Amino acid sequence: MHRTILVSIGLFLAASSLAQTKAPSKKAAAPAMATVVPSGSEKWGDIPAAAMVGTPSVDMGGKIQLAVVQGNPMAAGQPYTLRLSCTDGTKIAPHWHPTTENVTVVKGTFAIGMGSKWDSAAMKDLPAGSFASAPARMRHFATCKGDSVVQVHGLGPFVVNFVEPDKPKSGN
Repeated sequence: MHRTILVSIGLFLAASSLAQTKAPSKKAAAPAMATVVPSGSEKWGDIPAAAMVGTPSVDMGGKIQLAVVQGNPMAAGQPYTLRLSCTDGTKIAPHWHPTTENVTVVKGTFAIGMGSKWDSAAMKDLPAGSFASAPARMRHFATCKGDSVVQVHGLGPFVVNFVEPDKPKSGN
């Protein structure tokens, strides 16, 4: 009986000391937050120079602005969502991206073509609600028909590498 009492007291003391020992404090992770961007609340600005490499082969002929909706488009391997707003007739010269580009037309008509050289006849009109996806390094170009907004998402970095314009051949 003494043995049972001693074992019980020992277990009680052990449990008591464990209860008083505090576990090392861990910094609580911030809870995940939802991203909510009501239409019209975007913060529009110019496309950063760091996001554009090379010289466009065609004149833009209009105005284009960018609004980051979610993430950091320049962070490698990180998800991002951005919107591009362009005026009627704006041309986006042939270019490619280092990662897959996914585009949803939000407003207007966005016409796209595939290839390294501007070809208006090769373009396909995408009205509002349309979707297009170009794999990494695929050469493509686009124009806005009417004032348009497209939403682009993918994994960073979002970089526009313009395809070098064709150079005239020398007379040799």
